[in-house]
Amino acid sequence: RMQAALEALEALHPALLSVDPPNGGSDLQLLFALQQQHFIELVRAGDVAAALTHAQHKLAPLAEAQPALVEPLELTMMLLASADGADSPSAHLLHPSQRRRTATALNAAILRAQSRAEEPMLPAMLRELQRAQVELRERHGVSFPQVDDLREAVPRLPSTSREAASPSRG
Repeated sequence: RMQAALEALEALHPALLSVDPPNGGSDLQLLFALQQQHFIELVRAGDVAAALTHAQHKLAPLAEAQPALVEPLELTMMLLASADGADSPSAHLLHPSQRRRTATALNAAILRAQSRAEEPMLPAMLRELQRAQVELRERHGVSFPQVDDLREAVPRLPSTSREAASPSRG
């Protein structure tokens, strides 16, 4: 799947995967992250021979071009030190959060290439909602339904001391 994703990305945004993009700046770190993820997926699938070939042809040249990538390359190669990678000092690379980090970096690069905001709008809007709620409550003393838990996004009415002191009518 990773190879198909890289091919689709190459077709849609060839400059993102270029070692020397047309804007003059090179995003070798993104290219390294994508190739690193491909290597990780090969290791995860148990295809050590393909992983080594991939490292030689794709990762090593990037580390040669940008010396700051040598250490991440060495860390990545440590996945091969144990049978399943789980006992490796770089076992964290096998965690699903690594896939999310790579996907987030890629999404941001695609959005930049399209001259769009790098961050999805909904999380930014929800943070702005929280800031506005704090300002209304603290600066203006306004009582209103509030969204505290952004995962659930359920508005709740704030409890006031007056409501707590008054007996309920039943």
